[in-house]
Amino acid sequence: MSFFLSLNALQAKAKNTGTRKKSTNRKWKRIAKKDRRNLKLWAEGARESVLKPHIPAYTDALQRGWRAERDYLTLVCNKFHACISWRLEDHEEPELPLPNYDRFAQVQEEEELDEEEFLRKRLRIEEMNARIGRWLKYRARRLNKPFKMDSTRDPWAIYLTKLAGVSTPPKARQAFQQYMHESYESEIARVVQARWKAAELTNGELTGKKGPDAPFRAKVAHELFAELPESEQDTLRERAKAEAQTARDAYTATMKQGPSKRPEDRQRCIDALGPFVSNFLRGVSEYTGLHSFAVFGGPIPEYGENTTCSARIQSLRHALHLPAMG
Repeated sequence: MSFFLSLNALQAKAKNTGTRKKSTNRKWKRIAKKDRRNLKLWAEGARESVLKPHIPAYTDALQRGWRAERDYLTLVCNKFHACISWRLEDHEEPELPLPNYDRFAQVQEEEELDEEEFLRKRLRIEEMNARIGRWLKYRARRLNKPFKMDSTRDPWAIYLTKLAGVSTPPKARQAFQQYMHESYESEIARVVQARWKAAELTNGELTGKKGPDAPFRAKVAHELFAELPESEQDTLRERAKAEAQTARDAYTATMKQGPSKRPEDRQRCIDALGPFVSNFLRGVSEYTGLHSFAVFGGPIPEYGENTTCSARIQSLRHALHLPAMG
């Protein structure tokens, strides 16, 4: 019997040992550049110090079109080859400090090369130019990768929807606020007026005021709400939550469906364009100190968008409408 117990214990121990998780804290030794089997991290070191500062400018050039990209990439490649000799292997580092590069300086005389070396240099430079282009483009696209944010949380999308008259949904009312919303005129207003008149008799500071202010009305409503049966309070509370959820759902649906293409909705946005743009230009002026204006042109529903085209110039304070042209 003891033999089988010992055997079972050994089997259980072996099973536990086999399922033990491997440690994730193991430190891997970094492979030397000359021993790597691929071109990953080929620019690591001095080469990266030459290329990395150009990522933002290259990203901008990439957005301006292929000509701008080509011209800027040529500039970067010229600087790279002026600082890093074509003779160096990928794993070899240049001597530091790197030479200063001035693209406007007089070009130095070409080194004398035989036909075989000249061909080797040309192929090496072509290879490196292609590699530099891929290196920059990969990082530019990562830098400029669009960040997909929920449209209901995207501040720019929220700002633009104001042009269409869409506003963010209010928070759910408190239960007593829902009571005020539903029953102020029928149940609360007369009590507010009566208590306000009584308060004027005992508090001279209230004399001369136009009437009950918001805090006073809320205080009375809160007191009246507390006198309601608990079941009615719960009903008001649930109704406030339901109305808030309905408003949020409608807002979310509006944000996700995007701008309306209906002529009447577009015209409403065009009519609101003046104040909308003026507020934006005012902010630009406050932050930059610059004067600016915006020009808008295209078919306008009010003028018969299918046959005429109109333009609008909006500055900080004034708007100029140009006549519609057929």
